[in-house]
Amino acid sequence: MQTVTHPDDEGLLNALGRTGPINLARAVAVMERHGLDGLVLGDPVNVFHALGHWPQIGRTRAGQPPGTFALIVRERPEQFGLVTSRFLHHYSWADGRDRNDVAIWLYTMLGDEGDETVGAVPSTPVLPRGDDAVRTAAERHRDAISGREAGAMTALHDAGGAIVAAMRGLGLWQGRIGYDHPVIAQVAGRHEHPGAMVQADNVLREIRLVKSPLEHALMARAAIANVDALNAVGHAVRAGATHAELQALFRVETAVRGNTAVFLNVDRVSSELSRLQVADGQTIMLDGVSQHLGYHGDFARTVFIGEPTRAAAKAAEAAAFGWQAVREQLRPGLRYSQIAALGEAAIRAAGYEAVIGFGPHSVGLAHTDEPGEVHGGFWRKPDIVLEPGMIISVDCPTLDTGIGGSAHCEDLVRITDTGCEPIHPLHEPVIIV
Repeated sequence: MQTVTHPDDEGLLNALGRTGPINLARAVAVMERHGLDGLVLGDPVNVFHALGHWPQIGRTRAGQPPGTFALIVRERPEQFGLVTSRFLHHYSWADGRDRNDVAIWLYTMLGDEGDETVGAVPSTPVLPRGDDAVRTAAERHRDAISGREAGAMTALHDAGGAIVAAMRGLGLWQGRIGYDHPVIAQVAGRHEHPGAMVQADNVLREIRLVKSPLEHALMARAAIANVDALNAVGHAVRAGATHAELQALFRVETAVRGNTAVFLNVDRVSSELSRLQVADGQTIMLDGVSQHLGYHGDFARTVFIGEPTRAAAKAAEAAAFGWQAVREQLRPGLRYSQIAALGEAAIRAAGYEAVIGFGPHSVGLAHTDEPGEVHGGFWRKPDIVLEPGMIISVDCPTLDTGIGGSAHCEDLVRITDTGCEPIHPLHEPVIIV
């Protein structure tokens, strides 16, 4: 298999080695809005957003309490904190980065036995060291990064003690502190944190709405590969192909381009168990999502397999027309509800009878990466107001059944100061095979 690399890949990796993708100015503004003095973060997505580092647990032990934590201080946002085990600092944090802007606290064991005793980081190697002459480049780099911490008074017995030491060291032991995992609040409670601990999941999503220039670049990289992968699948569609086969092809096409597939919706079917075949004369929507370095692409097009029915052809035309009409109106200050109303008004004024569902959503470290309104512990979609720097999609699928298939048109756009611009090349709304 021949892989396709993006010309900016090296630059993106270098950037993530120097900093997290978070929009720090946005983070400070949102913390001020919510009266937070800082953030203590354990969810791997949030640790990555802050530091550019995916904790090992995010890949190997999903759902378990975190063991690596990022800290952000509102008054000194350029000075990050990291809490992790000495082993994982050596074995994963060190890889691919050489930073001196992160204050580090290291622990030996997971847990919280109440011990706040701070000691010196040992000068002994983290792992047994053999012949220096044959150490690999990775081993030498890890030893150098670990060696910098030797002697620092930032070693704790367990993770709970290290979190407390980091909060004290960064001036976060008082005031209102946002957190994203219950274990952080539990540690603060056991150690009698005198301030307030505030659940901040929605705060973090609010921060992620408006992206940094690095995030814009990461999103464009993910989106371009995703578009190319879905178009490749669209042009490969033939009568008799099953939903599962097309989904498998999407996984291959995204992987070739350096992305990881999340899902492919074929003719409104997302289940990976579906072996239904597409037929000659059928119209199908393809809606594909994949991610690169955590950031997601989201793209949809319509495929005519042979001659479409008149109703399906008009539905595809309506979806594309509606999306273009909406795209021309997107601008800061517009609400999600207004976007849907604009699309509906445009297709009705143009005489289309198809029922199109206009669904705006912010895209980033998830397919839908935005705050929610809490109702009885559940989330409902809020009526979000567009801001410059956001990256959104507006889903435009046909909702009618019994028309000979399905249709959809969707791209990713960045909200500018005066309107919007696509973050990937635009393509024809219909693929004909």
